[in-house]
Amino acid sequence: MGNVDLQKIQTKLTQGKCVVLGDLMLDRYIDGSVKRISPEAPIPVVTVKERMTNPGGAANVAANVRAYGVETTLVGTLGADSAGEELRKVLSQEKILFGGIVTEERRTTCKTRIMGNHQQIVRYDEEDAYPLGQADADALLAEIQQACVGADLLLISDYSKGVCTDVLCKGAIALACEKSMKVVVDPKGTNWSKYAGAYLVTPNWKEFTELVGDVNPDDDAEIEQKSRAVMEQFALSNLLITRSERGMTLVTGEDYLTVPTQAREVADVSGAGDTVIATLAAFLTTNVSLQDAVYMANRAAGLAVERRGTAVIGIEDLLEQELRDVTVYRYEDKVVSMETLLERLERVKRWGYQVVFTNGCFDLLHVGHLQYLHEAKQLGDFLVVAVNTDASVKRQNKGADRPINPEYERTLQLAALEMVDAVVLFDEDTPYEILSRIQPDVLVKGGDYRVEDIVGREFAKETKVLSFKEGYSTTRMLQKIRESN
Repeated sequence: MGNVDLQKIQTKLTQGKCVVLGDLMLDRYIDGSVKRISPEAPIPVVTVKERMTNPGGAANVAANVRAYGVETTLVGTLGADSAGEELRKVLSQEKILFGGIVTEERRTTCKTRIMGNHQQIVRYDEEDAYPLGQADADALLAEIQQACVGADLLLISDYSKGVCTDVLCKGAIALACEKSMKVVVDPKGTNWSKYAGAYLVTPNWKEFTELVGDVNPDDDAEIEQKSRAVMEQFALSNLLITRSERGMTLVTGEDYLTVPTQAREVADVSGAGDTVIATLAAFLTTNVSLQDAVYMANRAAGLAVERRGTAVIGIEDLLEQELRDVTVYRYEDKVVSMETLLERLERVKRWGYQVVFTNGCFDLLHVGHLQYLHEAKQLGDFLVVAVNTDASVKRQNKGADRPINPEYERTLQLAALEMVDAVVLFDEDTPYEILSRIQPDVLVKGGDYRVEDIVGREFAKETKVLSFKEGYSTTRMLQKIRESN
């Protein structure tokens, strides 16, 4: 799991097409400051500073799918009201196609949150949550049939607001299966007969136990047994149970596995379920394995809970996180063996990031070094610094007392610099051998080198010569020290 090449998959995502069916909502936020209590009642007075509008419910799911570049058609009902008009404008801005119906019979579900000093004070909902009538269900089925032409996947986002009725869900799944589309469902309630035949259903732990009864969360055998019973009862190909801090448990026809949650500083868990189902759907349009899609959904959910409100996670967020995973270490962990470095670089290159390489003794760090390394990092994403061993320095005839600092201290000093991502020692007189193995995108040297004289340049895609800051050098610093004594 986790072998998805995000750079390559990015293009495939833009070629995917997903239909989202579900309960459409509008999320409104009224944010302000609270400085006093009302004289009319013991309640806070909010001085409004900002109003925000976001897609909610299945509309938020669609926004998350669209954030991956997948062409997205949203099918559901909107009321002939101001909230419906507002949501359609938001959908248009997000480049989400609206394939639903506008009806006089029911209001657009609208949730309004009043915030004071960034804390939610109250929420009020405007909605009609009764089941769709036959005429509206038939109209939506016609919209789904049209939207499914050329589509890869149908996503059903059920919020129990009346749209995902038995008739509509069964009809939609039948249409999708006729076209060999995968069907992914975010369920609600215990009536799973309407999801029969789906490729994947994704309950959270509460929804799962409401369906099957009490389950020991530490008993994998019991969880698997009850999961497979559900899959057989409702003809489901796969089941994914999201379990908060326990991660995600995936049950397929052959496998049972749990993907552990990634440690995050949780800011807000609202909308994390939408992120999971949307990421799964987006990646499944590219024909990656279900296991890899689950892995990416787990990563996306970890990013979503770090943010306040219903966060929209896209491919750029995952790309940034992949690089963070490689580059963020304790500084001493940046000092690596050649084998470990090659393993990290394999991941960095696979994700399409630019590797920059430079080398030197770095005996006494000074401002010239700092400027040089900063400029080197600007040429790419991942900066590797190769450092001469003590034996290698001595062979360069820099003086009997060189190096001043032993190799262990020199590597740690470099590793402590934010712009440096990895430090590796080399014992040869030149970096030719190490360059032949690393093969960086950019090879950087400082000083008065001519590009054609730089050793190992044939292993790099590009070679750059940077100038050191005038007036700074290790030799000059040592000379000053000696003269002061």
